[in-house]
Amino acid sequence: MDRDGIEIALDALDWPALVRPGSLVVWGQGCAEPNGLTAALMDARHAVGPFRAFAGISYGPSVSPGFTDAVSYLSYCGTGQNRTLGRALDILPVHYSRLARTLEQIGAGELVLMIRLAPGADADHFSFGAGADYTADLLRTARLVIAEVSSQTPTTGTGREIRRSDIDIIVRTDTPCLVLPTVEMGDIETRIARHVAGLVHDGATIQIGLGTLPQAILDALHGHKDLGVHSGLVTQGIADLMDAGVITNARKSFDRSTTVAGLLAGGEPLMQWANGNPRLSMRPSTYTHAADILAGIDNFTAINSAIEVDLTGQVNAEVAGGRYVGAVGGAVDFMRGARASRGGAGIIALPSTARGRSRIVNRVSGPVTTSRADVGFVVTEHGIADLRFATLTERRDRLLAIAAPEHQAALADGDAT
Repeated sequence: MDRDGIEIALDALDWPALVRPGSLVVWGQGCAEPNGLTAALMDARHAVGPFRAFAGISYGPSVSPGFTDAVSYLSYCGTGQNRTLGRALDILPVHYSRLARTLEQIGAGELVLMIRLAPGADADHFSFGAGADYTADLLRTARLVIAEVSSQTPTTGTGREIRRSDIDIIVRTDTPCLVLPTVEMGDIETRIARHVAGLVHDGATIQIGLGTLPQAILDALHGHKDLGVHSGLVTQGIADLMDAGVITNARKSFDRSTTVAGLLAGGEPLMQWANGNPRLSMRPSTYTHAADILAGIDNFTAINSAIEVDLTGQVNAEVAGGRYVGAVGGAVDFMRGARASRGGAGIIALPSTARGRSRIVNRVSGPVTTSRADVGFVVTEHGIADLRFATLTERRDRLLAIAAPEHQAALADGDAT
C-alpha cells in the first residue's frame, strides 16, 4: 500500500497519537536501530500508556529496566542490553526465517515499525543503510512506518531500495549508528579457530555470527581463496577479508561477486567501508535465511556457537545458568541449509569449558536449540568431532575426545553436567 511519506521534525512527533496503548512497536536492531526515534519514544512512554516493544540485539539505552513501568519488552534473544532486563524480558523462541511473520501475527494490525535509513539516490528513495533484516519484511504490513533518515547512516545498495511511498513519517536526524562493543580473543579462541578454518574449503560460501570466537575464526581464514558470504550479518572481520581479497564471492552459486547479509555489526570503520560499497547487498531475513536459497548455495558452510553440546550432538544455544542469554535465532535455518547444500557443512564451535565446567555435557541444561540431526561438526580447542553419518555410539566417543581432558572421565561415567 502507498503511504504519505510526510516529513516531520523529531520533537514534533505526537507519540500518543502514533502509538496506541497495546501497540507492538518493532524497531531495527544493533547498528540499524533508529536511536533518535527510540530515545524520543522512551521519553514519551508515560504519555503513550502501556505498549509492547520488540527489540532485537540492543547496544543502546532504549532497552532498560527503568522503562518497564510502561513498556513490555519481548525479543528473540537475550544478548546485549537485553540481559539487563532479566525476567522482565519475554522471549520468542522462533526460527529467524519466521520472525517477521511471527511479529505480524503478534501485532495483529497494531504493529508500529520504526526503521533507520540512509539518504537514497534522490528525494523519493532511500537505502536500507545498516540493516534490511526482519524490518524490511514488515514494511508492507505494519500499521504505521516511521523512518529515521540519518546523514550518518551508510548508503548501501543502489539507494533505491525503499520508496517514499513505503513510509508514513520521515524524520531527518544526524544521529550516528550505535556501535558494536569490541571483543578481545585469547589462546583458546585462536586454537578453535585454526580447527574450524581447516573445515572451510576454498570457494566455500560462509555464514558466521557475532562475538569473540567468530572474529577469531575470520582471522584464521586469511590464507583461504575465493570465499563467499551469505549471512545474517557482516562484521569488520568480513570487511577485512574482502579487502584482503580472501572473500571474492567469485564461486557463489548466485549473487556472484556480492556479499549478502541482513545487518551490519561493527563500528564507524565498518560503516565507512559499507558506504557506497557495490560488493555488499543488504537483504531481508526472508531471503538471507530462506531454506530454498540456502540449499541452493553449493559448499555452504554455516559456523555457529553454542552454550553446551551433549554427547549425542544436541545443542543448547539459549540458556546458561538458568538465564536466557542466547537465541534460537538463525542457527537452525543455517545449519539445515548447510545440511541440504551440495558440499555444505554445519559447524558448531565452542570452548570446551566455561568457569571450570564442561561445555560438552551428558545432558543439556537448557532447551535443545539445534537438533543432533542438523549438526555436522562440533569443534573445541581440543579438536574436531565429525558427527556426519555417525551412530550414537560413535558420536559419544568423538565428542568425549574433544571435551576438556580433566572432564572426560566424569563424562564417560555419566556424572558430568
